Amino acid sequence: MEQFGVLTLGSRLKRISDDLFSEVQSIYLQCDIPISSTYFPILRLLQHVGELSVVEIAEQLRLSHPAVSKQVTKMAKEYLVEKTLDSQDQRRSLLKLSEHGIQAMQRVEPILEEMKVVIENMTNFSSNHFMEGLSELEKQLFNGGLANKVMDRLGGITIVPLAKKHEQAFYDLNMAWLKRYFPNQIAEKDHKLLRHPQREIIDKGGRVWVAIRKTPTFDSVVGVIAFVPSHDTSSSNKHSGEVCKLAVAEHCQGKGVAQRLLTQVYEFAGQNHLTKLTLETASCLTAARRLYDKNGFVEKPFPFPSPYERADVYMEKSLGDHI
Repeated sequence: MEQFGVLTLGSRLKRISDDLFSEVQSIYLQCDIPISSTYFPILRLLQHVGELSVVEIAEQLRLSHPAVSKQVTKMAKEYLVEKTLDSQDQRRSLLKLSEHGIQAMQRVEPILEEMKVVIENMTNFSSNHFMEGLSELEKQLFNGGLANKVMDRLGGITIVPLAKKHEQAFYDLNMAWLKRYFPNQIAEKDHKLLRHPQREIIDKGGRVWVAIRKTPTFDSVVGVIAFVPSHDTSSSNKHSGEVCKLAVAEHCQGKGVAQRLLTQVYEFAGQNHLTKLTLETASCLTAARRLYDKNGFVEKPFPFPSPYERADVYMEKSLGDHI
């Protein structure tokens, strides 16, 4: 529909609306929330205001009276709202949340918080042209899957070794990160490691781990990390290795995934009696730098030229015998 421009604006907005309602309903079903996604505006209004008439609800939400009346009837049958009489006018009925409705809205609150993060991330694009912004929003919604992204933030995450089925996600997450921050500094080594992690990392003594939310049908990969052993045989480096290719899906950032992946590397290092971990990063990546500083990595001079033009910071973490 994009090719027809503003003439299909209504249809495109309707398609976005239908998709959002469907995705939110999927989230509610997976989380066993006993409400319909279409009920939310009315339930939220009653949660904030208290008691209102159908006419007042329609006015405040700018919906038609029949549409509100129809929704309210359904919600009453599902025991989410209940009617009371206005104490000052016994002819006037008011609606309020039932105890069941109050509990349902309390249960949905943490889901709404995660949904807000994902939707804000989807709409965080710069455009001075409304139709361009609309196209970007459609791309985010229809290609990303709101429900899966929200469930990634809500679900339990497990760290597992890379399997064949995870290799595309290993490539995609890292490449998305590179294209976002360093689109003109993607090295040949990046392509080699990301396209062939088994051959280029694991077969050479390294490890790759992925952070997944496991579902009955697929592994949703939300983060990845790699460890490459040092091949320097000098006494100071033979028990060391490099942490690299750490990437977390944008919609899951802020949930501690990167820390859990780093912790997995520390556990591996302890089991293999390593004494030092190294990494390379860029000074412009302030969030990454905070994470590494917090984890005890210390900036030092580069011991050798980096193969990556973008890397201007070299860091080490001494492990000792306490891991």
